[in-house]
Amino acid sequence: MSPVAATAAAAMAVTLAPLAACDAQRSGRTVDTEGAGTTWRWRAEKMEVSALSTPFPAAATAAAAASTGPGASIDAHVEFFDADGDETKAIGMLAVTVLFDGNQVGRMVADLEGMGGHARFWDRATRSYSLRIPLSVDPPAGRTVALRATFDGIDGSRMSASRDVRWPERGK
Repeated sequence: MSPVAATAAAAMAVTLAPLAACDAQRSGRTVDTEGAGTTWRWRAEKMEVSALSTPFPAAATAAAAASTGPGASIDAHVEFFDADGDETKAIGMLAVTVLFDGNQVGRMVADLEGMGGHARFWDRATRSYSLRIPLSVDPPAGRTVALRATFDGIDGSRMSASRDVRWPERGK
C-alpha cells in the first residue's frame, strides 16, 4: 500500500470510528412505544385573539376601492400556545365571528385539518392564523367590534377566545 493510500485509510478509520461506536451503543436497544401518540407535547393548549388584529374601514374613494376592495373588513389574528407557552399550530376547525352592537356582521371558518388550510391562513411573520373577514357594515370611527373565536380540535379539545378591537378614524 502506498504511503498516500495508507494515510487516507487511517484518516477514514479515525473519522468512522466514533460513528461505529454510536451504532454499537444503540444496537440491541429497544424503544418503548407504549402510550406513544396519546400525548403530543406541543399540541395547542390555549388560544388567544391577538392584538395584531387589524380593522380596515370601507374604501372612501374609487381608487382605494380598486386596490383594497370596497367594503370594510378585519384581519383577525388568532394564536395558539402549547403547554410551555410557545406559539404552535393547531389541527381542527377555527371559526371567527365579528360582532358590532351585539349583531353578527362577519364570520369566517378556517379548516385547519389539512395542509391547505395551514398554507392559506398561517402567517409565518406573526406565528398566528390570519383570517381577513369581510363585514356587512362599516362601523363608525371610534366604535368597537368584538372578535369571538372558537376552535374544535380533531382530538376533541375545544377552546374559545375574544378581543374587542377599536375601529380606526378615517383619513381626510
